[in-house]
Amino acid sequence: MTNRNQLTSCIVTGLLLSGASTALATPGYEDLPLGTIYAVGDSTSSEGLPIEFTPFQWWSGTWTVAGQAEIVRDGWACTPNQELGLNNITAAFNYGASGTVPSYVRFNFGEHGGNINVSINGDFHNVPNFLDLHGLNIGGADFYVLSGGSGHDCGVVEIHGLVQKMELGGQELWIDNYTTENDPCRYGYEDLTLGDVYLTGDMFMTSGILCQARPFQYSTGAWTNGAVRVVNTGLACATGNELWCNREMVRHDFAASIGSMTDVSIQFGEYGGNINVSINGDFRNVDNFMDLDGMVVGGVLVTIPYGGLGNDCGKMTLDGTVHSLALGGHELWIDCLDGTPDPNGGQNPQPGDTNDDRKIDVMDLLNVIQSWGTCQGPCEADLDEDGSVNVHDLLMVLEYWK
Repeated sequence: MTNRNQLTSCIVTGLLLSGASTALATPGYEDLPLGTIYAVGDSTSSEGLPIEFTPFQWWSGTWTVAGQAEIVRDGWACTPNQELGLNNITAAFNYGASGTVPSYVRFNFGEHGGNINVSINGDFHNVPNFLDLHGLNIGGADFYVLSGGSGHDCGVVEIHGLVQKMELGGQELWIDNYTTENDPCRYGYEDLTLGDVYLTGDMFMTSGILCQARPFQYSTGAWTNGAVRVVNTGLACATGNELWCNREMVRHDFAASIGSMTDVSIQFGEYGGNINVSINGDFRNVDNFMDLDGMVVGGVLVTIPYGGLGNDCGKMTLDGTVHSLALGGHELWIDCLDGTPDPNGGQNPQPGDTNDDRKIDVMDLLNVIQSWGTCQGPCEADLDEDGSVNVHDLLMVLEYWK
């Protein structure tokens, strides 16, 4: 009989050979209000996935309708963010009703007492622990427990095969970070080397996007130099590589590399201090991402659909054409950058364009004059990126004037 390590090795090898990305967005109930309680018969949705709450079957075979589910952030699933706690109740995830039926599902769990219920596509199982289901075909899908699952522990489950509906129930069960192949990070920093560190001024490429580490501004207005690190902690509520901005900003220069983007979004985890955001050269210093919700920054509408209140995960979406995007924080993690090429062209701006408006005109000239001198932070007028705005930058504006 094939053991769990052999099966896990086969799964990982298969994913690598298929070219599947290891960076995945992991919806984790961050869009649901913390503390919300659900009873049998209630329903909700998270990240567009319908969820129904149904009765739970005890080990004796008796059904109960007296349980409840709650959105908590207690770490019982061994994740740092919001999770769904199931206390003698079942959560039914209706992928078929969401319009996208996955062939791969992954989730984190913490099982800390009693039995569990698992049903895939109507094939119901009542077992003591997740590990009792490892290697089984349930409802036409293969069920693998990659870690944990012995009871009173945390772990990870992967399901391979079409999943129309998945139902999970427990007496003391917490679940989080449910992921499918339909939740990819288009630009997830997976081509960067884990552990790499970028200091102020360092430039690097990721998925064809030109990036640079930039100074960070405290809420007091003072500037500092920190570092951007490539890590894998899950603190941005995604899997795979992420960027940890520790008192440093990272600027994504779309226009100068892959071309300007629309429908841009990015996942974040903010866990202390203030936030720096610059869109198309328009710089903002705020306490939390939610302070930008509904604002127009750099000609782009900013929306924070969930999170962004501090000490949480969230998502930022940008409505408009984005030529450049810079983000920084005291303790900020970012991942799952997404966007589509600008349908209106997205041509790279000329070198003399200081404000990413695709024109070199009097506004660029004024930007150079007003920013003259040594750069104390992000310096959009420092066109040759030598650390100061001087006659060389002025000559670049005049050379490309149009």
